[in-house]
Amino acid sequence: MADQPNSTPAATDGSDEKPINPKLLIPKNDGALLEVARLVMETWGLETWFTLRWKTQAEFAALYTTLAQSITDKRSAATSRTPQSQRLQELDDEMDEGLRFLKKYVEEENGYNKAKTDARLPGFGLVPRKGGGLGLDIDRDERRDALRDLLLPAVKKAAFKNRPYGTDFWQTRYDEYKTLLENADGLAGTVTKSVSKKDEAKKELRRVLQAVVYALRANFPDIYAAELRAWGFRKVSY
Repeated sequence: MADQPNSTPAATDGSDEKPINPKLLIPKNDGALLEVARLVMETWGLETWFTLRWKTQAEFAALYTTLAQSITDKRSAATSRTPQSQRLQELDDEMDEGLRFLKKYVEEENGYNKAKTDARLPGFGLVPRKGGGLGLDIDRDERRDALRDLLLPAVKKAAFKNRPYGTDFWQTRYDEYKTLLENADGLAGTVTKSVSKKDEAKKELRRVLQAVVYALRANFPDIYAAELRAWGFRKVSY
């Protein structure tokens, strides 16, 4: 690596070097991009002669840190959301199973009269399903609201409220369901925010790296390929 830019090009023959496309030197993959940026950041810190009029080494280092942190935040949020999604699905299944018993309870209360039973079930928040019959809405927000506003109040007033699939069953599942949905919404917001922050930092970081490539090429016209490697641009294409 040169200590300072050569005012007079070195008399080396660069004919054996393949032409380099500066745009291809900058990785698109997050991990590879961070590694190149880290090497450039460290080298820039040592090569005090190197300057860009519109971006300092310290500002580039801060940009690198921002990108690295936003990528970590995004991965962490996405990982945290997976178990919650699984548990929500389990609760959906448990509630669908619980509805089979709830319908039987309502049938018993109405002397197994189908017309009376069918007339009462909408009062528990059940709606027509595409496959036939009545059930809770498949939209989770709608399902949560139906549990809160219709099913739970109706079960609490019913004669079967103390049975296995009565108030306790539905209240505990509603409470957990509500909490998980709130956390899932929060995580979705976190992921969106992290992605936006990452994209902004990534775009600016790539812009700086491209400027570094062009500056090195301008300062070292005869040995720029070696200088690029020394600065961290180890591959000619990504």
